[in-house]
Amino acid sequence: MSLFEWVDFQFPTRIFVQRNSTHNMGTMIKEMGDRPFVFSIQEEIRSEDEYQIILTGLRKHTSGCIVFDEFQTLPNYDQIDSAAYFLRRSGADIIVAIGGRHTFQVARTLSFLSQNEVYARELKSKKFPTKKNPMPVISIPTGLTVGEESSPDMFGYDNESQDFFYHRDYRLFPQAILVDPSLVATGNRNELVRQALAVIAASIESILTKKSNEITGSQSLKAIDFVVRSINTLMTDQSNQGARQNLALASVICGMSLSSTSAGLSYAIAEAAHLVTGVDFHSALNILLPHVMEYNLTSSASKYVQIARALEQNIQDISIIEAAIKAVEGVRMLYLDLNVQQRFSDFEIQKSTLGDVASFADKHPLIKNTPREMDKNEIETILITAY
Repeated sequence: MSLFEWVDFQFPTRIFVQRNSTHNMGTMIKEMGDRPFVFSIQEEIRSEDEYQIILTGLRKHTSGCIVFDEFQTLPNYDQIDSAAYFLRRSGADIIVAIGGRHTFQVARTLSFLSQNEVYARELKSKKFPTKKNPMPVISIPTGLTVGEESSPDMFGYDNESQDFFYHRDYRLFPQAILVDPSLVATGNRNELVRQALAVIAASIESILTKKSNEITGSQSLKAIDFVVRSINTLMTDQSNQGARQNLALASVICGMSLSSTSAGLSYAIAEAAHLVTGVDFHSALNILLPHVMEYNLTSSASKYVQIARALEQNIQDISIIEAAIKAVEGVRMLYLDLNVQQRFSDFEIQKSTLGDVASFADKHPLIKNTPREMDKNEIETILITAY
């Protein structure tokens, strides 16, 4: 049995997973808050009918339901401040965030700003006052979010100044996550594949980060296993409820792991590529993963052996380095089997923008959470290789 020096893990959030449960969510939420502030970014609402069912339940079972649906896309700093002011004056006692990655990121920021005398643009500095605890948040994912529903992170981006902030505060763990697999694992084939493979990418990244440990590693490997076993089933039988539930669970489990380890290099560059060029975040993460795996291969070879097994690669009677290479090959084979685009050039991104993407990513704190140190030039080299 291998020994470990230190394990740092916490996850205080309640998780509810039930198929076709949107009509029951109001009943569950009333036990946690009586005056919910429902927040969503509209481009992340995938089913208007299911969204309205959730709102109907909240209106029925709580004394006052405030709906804030003013943002179509990721808001800038001024818009975040306006929403925080509205939340502060609303008398709400809990935030119900319904949506995807950006919805949850902004909801956590609002939960913090509404309770403290701070503006969004001040969050770039670590010297802001944090006298009061954030408002509790309930996460209801409408897609596979690479675990963003589970995260204790704040992230904001101002498209006018091209400025951003990122902070982790363990008081921002959601109070609860309500998952309806019928709501989460839907969408067309390409979208489902893109998001499911991004869960694998984020799980692999969690394993490779500096803060990975036995608990988070086991969770990440389980998330990979759920996706690998389920995604091909859904490609041939999209009505398979067991496979849909596995994908929904994989996203949450991935998030539980990342909530302790944090994401790393692939995530930081993918976020930069998404915000600078407009390319879909999940697609960017998938494109970058094998290149980042190759970059870190020699520094984390033993971890790659476990990844290769989870990807159902045959690693019997081969060396650790050979098994590590098999892990990278396993990712690429999965992409080929599912006909996933593997180059940024497939998305009509101008090669001249890669320098801007590298500059943005180089400022992201998460690039430090990788086994090998790197600079802006190395980030740009990875981007060019992935182009």
